[in-house]
Formats: sequence, C-alpha cells, structure tokens
Amino acid sequence: MKKLIPMLLALCLLLGCAALAEAADEGILPAIAGENGTTYVNLFEVILDGRCDQIWLDYIATIVGAEDAQMYADMLKGSISSELYGEAAIEAFGDGTNGRAFDCFYINGVESFTVEGDTITTNLTDGTSETHTYEYLGQYNVGEGETMVYNGQEISVAFPCDVYKSTDEAGEFNYFFFRDDTMEETYHLEFRYGRDLEELQGYFVGPYAYWLSAGFDAAADAETEEKVIALFCLENMDYSAHTDAALAQLDALGLIGTWQADLSAFGEAYADIDLSFTIDENGHGLTTMNGETTADFEAYAYDSGEAGDGAGLYVAYSNIDYEAEAAPYTLTENADGQTVLTLYAEDGTISYVKADVDE
Repeated sequence: MKKLIPMLLALCLLLGCAALAEAADEGILPAIAGENGTTYVNLFEVILDGRCDQIWLDYIATIVGAEDAQMYADMLKGSISSELYGEAAIEAFGDGTNGRAFDCFYINGVESFTVEGDTITTNLTDGTSETHTYEYLGQYNVGEGETMVYNGQEISVAFPCDVYKSTDEAGEFNYFFFRDDTMEETYHLEFRYGRDLEELQGYFVGPYAYWLSAGFDAAADAETEEKVIALFCLENMDYSAHTDAALAQLDALGLIGTWQADLSAFGEAYADIDLSFTIDENGHGLTTMNGETTADFEAYAYDSGEAGDGAGLYVAYSNIDYEAEAAPYTLTENADGQTVLTLYAEDGTISYVKADVDE
C-alpha cells in the first residue's frame, strides 16, 4: 500500500517484506504465531460491539457525510455478519445478483485459536480445547474458476492462501487456509478451516460457501481496534463520485483551496523543496513537489469528535493506486492569521498553510 496522504515521501511502501521473506519456506504461519504464540478471537465479535459504533460512523461519515453514515454502517456490518454459509447460503443468495452476505464468524463451536510455532490450539466454547501440529502444503487458490459481477463486470473471485494440514486426524480442523494478512500489516487475519482440502477451495460453492472467518489478536489494544475498523470501512467505500454531503463537509471546513507545506521543522535538507496540494470544489486533489505532480487523489474530511473543535478525520483516495488512507487533522491559526492544516499520519506529522485566495 502506498502513502496517499501528501507527506514528504510520496511512495512509502507499507509491506513487511523482511518478515515475510524469512517465513517463505513455511508460509505465513510463523508471522501469525509471533515469537511467543498468539491467541486470536473472532474479529467481528470484537469490532461489532456497540462500544465501537462511533468509530465506524466517523470513518464512514468522512466519505459519505454524517447524515447517511448510519445507513452505510449498517450495510457494511450486514455484509459480513450473515448467519448463513454452505448450502443454506447458496439457497438464500443464489448467484448473488440480488445481494449477498458473508458469514465471517468462527464455526464448529470455536471460541479462539492459539497459534504457537507449528501448532494450533482450538479453544472451544464448551471450555475444551485440542492441539494439533501442522505442516505447510503450499499455496492453493480459493474460488478458482468462480466469478462475480461487480459494477456490471464479471470478475474472478480467486485468491491464494497458505495451506496447512494437521499431522494427525483433526476432523473439522484438518486444514487451515490463511490469506496473507497479519496483525502487523492489516491488523487482522482472514482464514478458513475445515475437514476437506477440496471443499475448502470453494468460495460460492460447497459446504463452506459464503464463509471466510476473521481473527484478531486477543491482546490487541483499542488503537489497533480503530485501525482495523478504519481499514475495513475505507476499503469498502465507493469513491467513484463525491456525495453532496461529503463536498459540503470539505467546504464547511475550508479545505477547498491550495495548501503550502511548512517544512521548516525538517531542517536544511528540505530547504529547497516546494511541496503543496490543491483541493478543488469537486473534491479532486493534486499534490506537487518542486513543480511536479506526485499524487492525484480525492479528498474527504469530517469534523469528528466535538463539533467545531478544529479536529477530525482526513481521507485521501488515490486515483492511481485505488487505495484510501486516513489521518487525523487539526485546523488552527498561526501568528499571521493564516489557517494551518496539520495531518498526523503514522509516518510523521506535517503542517500546511492555506494560500491566500488572491495568490
């Protein structure tokens, strides 16, 4: 994923290449296990809790506007909280033309999984547990040959997983299919488990149709909870056009216009760098560095938290990489009476001064 917020580094990669390379011969399991083992509860059991509702609303309101945020939040939550999978889901959703929803919870009575080394302990809701050792089989595609219609186009749904098989008979836990998500990179896991290797490869067909579970580190903090909610919301929003409400939010916050980066805090190395970005009345943004365009994006902002306190959420969606990134912002006034926008991204903080209208 590339950095989209107009920071100093326009192409800062967020891939954990070193960690993944070390585990290449064993697949992703070592990264999932961590150094001392990790227990994973179900992601959506955590983030669908009512205490997280405002986080969902803040990120969604940034993109669609506050008035419609609850409706979109309900739609997103409903898309991953179905109680149907397998034949029941196939009967309900058919080919998915008229809508579909996924069951992303744990099945077969699982409370949590503990991954340590090459073992996975399944902790059941009845208080019992079972531990098995797993060997890496390589990568298999889930959904091979299956398609779905999205925005009028038929697309493949196939995706690769690292597959592990129990070295003894483990019943519904014979196989685990892990996608490439980790807590470090995407703040959650996506995986399947079951009895039969071939059946687990069906995405919209077979006994595991419309099911893909999600795990979350049981020891994760509130900040990580917000990060994974933000990721889920921003990855699933429609950026094809700004809503009127989203544009009104930009306008009300005074973000439409040109913003000049203040690089004085970064030392002499940046003295000759001219960095700025412009947001037009349609929410379209361009970033330039020394006269060269470095980013083409759509801008969104929302006065989250206490209304009118000059703090909220800013989102930039890249028209090149088709990815969105969020950062908290503050709007203040400097000694010269100019408006200052400060963005607080994970890789640093940077401030921009709004250019005068007649400049």
